[in-house]
Parts: sequence; C-alpha cells; structure tokens
Amino acid sequence: MTTQANGSSTRWWFGMADLAGVSLEEAALGLERVHLSIADETFNVLRAVPVTRPVSEPVRLMHHGISRLSYRSVALLGRGVNAAAAIGLQPRC
Repeated sequence: MTTQANGSSTRWWFGMADLAGVSLEEAALGLERVHLSIADETFNVLRAVPVTRPVSEPVRLMHHGISRLSYRSVALLGRGVNAAAAIGLQPRC
C-alpha cells in the first residue's frame, strides 16, 4: 500500500476494519449454528439412552445457553467494530 494524500490511507484502514467487523460477526454466527447442530447430535444420542435421558435435556439447555452467549458476544464485538468503522468512513465536512 502506498501512502496517499487526503486521508486515503485512513479510509483504507477504516474499510479494512469494516470488512473485519462484518467477517467476525458472520463467522461467529455461522460457527454457532455448526456447533449447536453437532452438539444436538450428541444430545439426541444421550436422550435415547435410558440412563442419561433424565439429565440430557437440562445439560443441553445449559450448553446451548452458554454457547449462544459466547458466540453472540463475539458477534456483538464484530458489530461494534463495524459500527466504529462506519463512523470513521463518514465524510467530514
């Protein structure tokens, strides 16, 4: 990247932050869906076994709640980076 006049370099960095924020948010939400679908396969097996059936659903609920909180916190961070980049990309008068 060459240094350009009139803040073009700054706009480039804000653009990269915008891209990184959107990518982080979408990746976190996509990974959440994959993680929960794989975990559901395991919890479905546990529900089918008589010995583990009574505890499988409460553990599934806790697991899914913690997982959603974790992935959505990362997605929220990505959205925050995206919002900050959008402010930086607004034209200045």
